[in-house]
Amino acid sequence: MFFKKEIVAALNTSSVMIPSQDPPQNKGTHVITQNQPTPREEQNITQAGNLVVGKGVCLRGSFNVPSKTNVAGLIEGSLTTKELLVREEGKVQGEINCQLADIAGQVENDLHVHTTLTLRASAVITGNIFYEEIAIEKGAKITGKLARL
Repeated sequence: MFFKKEIVAALNTSSVMIPSQDPPQNKGTHVITQNQPTPREEQNITQAGNLVVGKGVCLRGSFNVPSKTNVAGLIEGSLTTKELLVREEGKVQGEINCQLADIAGQVENDLHVHTTLTLRASAVITGNIFYEEIAIEKGAKITGKLARL
């Protein structure tokens, strides 16, 4: 006896596996359904001027991002952006210039934050930090100088 599996998929959405409600003879059958992105996720996906560097992605070069940059992968090179989020698994190797930054991953080289910098407990910074306002969680590691702008 063969079991049938149904797959319903759409691009750019997250998947959830839900056991089917079929009669017992079809045990093991699963239906994969798609959750629609929340309005906030949809805005981040479609808003012009954003850069998302996913886990496992490496970008090399000089980047000028007009809005938000979200890094879960690796950027090698200079980065200028309005808002920066470096996730725990993210890494930036190069000079950074931004208005707001929330760092949970690694940054190597100078970091210039013209408004507010937040360093999470998992942050590892190797380089000089220039900031207007700063918040540092216990556990963040900094090798370099701190200087207020």
